[in-house]
Amino acid sequence: MPVDTRGFRDGHIGKRLRVELQNGEVDDINLLELTICEEPEPCCGITYILNSARPSTVEKENGGVYWTAFEAIRNFQVIGD
Repeated sequence: MPVDTRGFRDGHIGKRLRVELQNGEVDDINLLELTICEEPEPCCGITYILNSARPSTVEKENGGVYWTAFEAIRNFQVIGD
């Protein structure tokens, strides 16, 4: 079964994106890579550098590198290169 990448594709790598998560958090990020693996492995998602998060969270620091599962993402938009 194909992985639901929520619309992310290789062309988004290196772009600046605004990502809305299922928990209501909105992150401005630079996308580093897409991770797509075979089910049932829960490793499908995105790796990114965090530019900012709203609301600001203590778990994430601006400039840090993070991974988020595709299923945790509500939507996203490209905001720059």
